[in-house]
Amino acid sequence: MFWIQLSTFILFNLLILALLITHIPVPGLRLAAGQHAGTGDGEYTVWHLIADIEAENRAITPQPPAEPPQPQFSDFDPDDQPTGRHHLRL
Repeated sequence: MFWIQLSTFILFNLLILALLITHIPVPGLRLAAGQHAGTGDGEYTVWHLIADIEAENRAITPQPPAEPPQPQFSDFDPDDQPTGRHHLRL
């Protein structure tokens, strides 16, 4: 039982240490950083990438002109008094 507790303790400490090391603000000690993670002005970020892909998709597939919406008429008569069975009408 002692060895299980000791190994669990060591593994949790290693996990915490790895999380701390990857978030240290010192550039030389940073182990893993996304290539798309721009930090300065003018950097190419994920939002720029999404906008570029959407622009390419719009350029590739032209959108047909949208049809005007058809009017929808309600079956409900505002002068009609609901009787509790109004939702059963066809």
